[in-house]
Amino acid sequence: MHTIPHLRRVLASLAVAATAIGLTACGGGGSSDSPAPPTPVPTPAPTQVPRLDESRCPYTLHPSQQLSTGVRCGELVVLQDRSNPSGPTVRIPFAVFKPATASSRAPVFYLTGGPGQTWTEVLAQVPAGFSPGFNGGAKLPRDEVVLEQRGSIATTPALACANTGSSWGPESFRDPTAELSVVLPALRACADGLIANGVQPRNFTTDDMADDVEDLRRLLGYDKVVLNGVSFGTNWGLAMLRRHGTRVDSMVLDSVVSPAVFPLRGDAQAYDSAFSALAAACAAQPACAARYPGLDDRVSTLFDRLNAMPLPWQGGPGNEANANVALSVLGQTAAFSPSSFPRLVAELERWVNAGQVPSTLPQFIEDILIDDSSLRQTFGQLLSVTCADNATTTEAELAASVLQVRPSLRPARTSVNQSIYALCGAWPYRKDLPASAFLPVTSAVKTLILSGTFDPLTPPSWAQQVASTLPNTTVVSFPTRGHSVQNGSACSNAIVRAFLAGQAVDPSCAAAEALAFE
Repeated sequence: MHTIPHLRRVLASLAVAATAIGLTACGGGGSSDSPAPPTPVPTPAPTQVPRLDESRCPYTLHPSQQLSTGVRCGELVVLQDRSNPSGPTVRIPFAVFKPATASSRAPVFYLTGGPGQTWTEVLAQVPAGFSPGFNGGAKLPRDEVVLEQRGSIATTPALACANTGSSWGPESFRDPTAELSVVLPALRACADGLIANGVQPRNFTTDDMADDVEDLRRLLGYDKVVLNGVSFGTNWGLAMLRRHGTRVDSMVLDSVVSPAVFPLRGDAQAYDSAFSALAAACAAQPACAARYPGLDDRVSTLFDRLNAMPLPWQGGPGNEANANVALSVLGQTAAFSPSSFPRLVAELERWVNAGQVPSTLPQFIEDILIDDSSLRQTFGQLLSVTCADNATTTEAELAASVLQVRPSLRPARTSVNQSIYALCGAWPYRKDLPASAFLPVTSAVKTLILSGTFDPLTPPSWAQQVASTLPNTTVVSFPTRGHSVQNGSACSNAIVRAFLAGQAVDPSCAAAEALAFE
C-alpha cells in the first residue's frame, strides 16, 4: 500500500489479485461461535444516509448468478464527511454471495488492497454457489461480502486522475524532477476539479472505509463479521477493529501493514532485507549457489554499475534502464515470484555487460512489466490513503531511512522518497488525523497473521510488530514466500480453514514448503 506508482503504477498492485484469488480460504470453515442469522433492518427512506440502494446491481455478474437468491448487490450510500450530515454522499458498490443453504456463521468480508483497487473485473467470473475468492473456484459455505473502497473506480465519485504523466511513476526516473514538473500540476488540477464538484479527497481515508464496513454490516443485519484482508486490506481491517471491534468475530491478516509501523520509514530497509534474504536462500541450495554464486554482492555491483551508467532503452523512464527501474523490477519479483529473483539478477547483468537492453525482452520480464489493467487502481485514492497513513513521516525521516540500506541502493531509494514527498505535497489528503490513528491496535479478537520471508512490501517484521498488541494472535511465517501468501498456496488455505473452524493451527506445512529457484 505504501509505494507510489511504478511499473504497474504501484508496487502493491497485485494485492487485489491475491484478494480475489486467495481469500477463499475463509470459506473452508466457520468460527467457533455460531452467530445468529442476519437481523432484518428497516429499510431507510430514499433520502436517508447511510442506506442501501438495491435498485440495480452495479456489477456484471456471472450468467449463472440469480439476483436475490444467490447474490444480493447494490450500493451503500454514505456521507463523504460523516461530520457534515447535509454534505454530499458516496455510492459504494457491494455484493453478498449467498450459499444454497443459509448458514448462521459470521459472514466473511473481503478487504481489497492497493489502496484504490476494485472488484469490477473479478465478480463476473464467480458462478452461482461459489465463493468470490479463487475467482469462483471454491464452494460457498456461508455469506461472503465484497465492498468497494470509497474512491475506487467503481464508486461515485471515484478519485481517478487521468493524464498524470507517463506510465512510469516519477520514482522510476534517476532524477524525477522533470517528470514531477508534469505530474504535480496534473495532480493539483485533478484535485481542484474534484473539489469544485463537491468531492473532498481528505474524506477518503482508511478510517472512513472502516466506518463504511460498519455501516454495511449494520444495514445487512449481521451481528458480527469475519474480516480477511491482504496488504492494504489488513490496514483497513485493523482500522475496523480499532473503531468497531465489538462487531469483529475474527480476522485473517495476510501481508500486514498498519499506520503504527509508519511503512514509508521502513520501506527502503524492507527491500534491502528481502534482496539479502533471497541471496542467502540461493546460497543455501547447492544448485542455485553453483549457478548464481555470490548473489548478494552481485546485486550491489549491479546497482553500482547502473548508478554509474544507465542503459539506453527507448520507452523506458527517460529512455533508459536505470537503477530505479532495477529496484522496482527486483522488488516486484521478490514480492510475487521469488523463485525468479536470481535469474532476473543474471539477466540484468547481461544487459549491463552488453551495454544495452535487448530489443526483445525475455517473456518472464515482459510478464513483470505488463500493466494489469484489470486492477484499475485509482491514483487519487492511493494518495488519499497512503499520504494520510504516513502523514507524520517527515522528509528528514525518509532521508534517514535511506542510510539504513546498502550504498548501492541509496540513489534509487532517494528518488523514490523525493517522489513520494512531492506527490503527497500536491494532494489534499487529510493531515489532521487524531494521534490514535497512528497507535498500535490492541484487541483480544482471535486473529491469524500470515507473512512471507521475502516480502519487500510488507516485511515479516511488520507482522510481528502488529501481532505484539494482539494477544490472541497466531503468526505463521512462510519461509519461501513473498507478498500475499494466501495466493496459490494449499498450505496457507488449509491453515486459514483450520483457524476459522476453531481448530488448532498447524504451521508445519509452511516450514516444509520448498523454493525451487529458476
